[in-house]
Amino acid sequence: MAKYRIMYWKEIPQSFTVEGDGQTIKKELSQKVQNKIDAYAMAINATSTTDYAKQYKRGQWTEREGTTEEVANALLVELEDEAARVEIPKKQI
Repeated sequence: MAKYRIMYWKEIPQSFTVEGDGQTIKKELSQKVQNKIDAYAMAINATSTTDYAKQYKRGQWTEREGTTEEVANALLVELEDEAARVEIPKKQI
C-alpha cells in the first residue's frame, strides 16, 4: 500500500508525490503538460508570478494498492491522460 498526493495548477495535474515502504518518489509531468499550463495561464491573463502561483493547489493524500514504484508509474500515465483532456479557454481580453 502506498499513498500519493497530486499538485495541480488549476485543474491540471502538474506533479505528484508517492510515499510507501519508507520510500518517497516525486515526479513532474511532461513538458507537454507544462506547456499546456503556460498556455492556460496566458489565456486567463495569469501572467504575473503572483497570479500564476495562486493557481497551485495540493490534493489530499490518497491510499492506493501497490508498491511506491507501481503507484508512481501508474499515476504518471493516468495524470498525463487527464492533463491531455483539459481544454484551454479562449483568451480573455
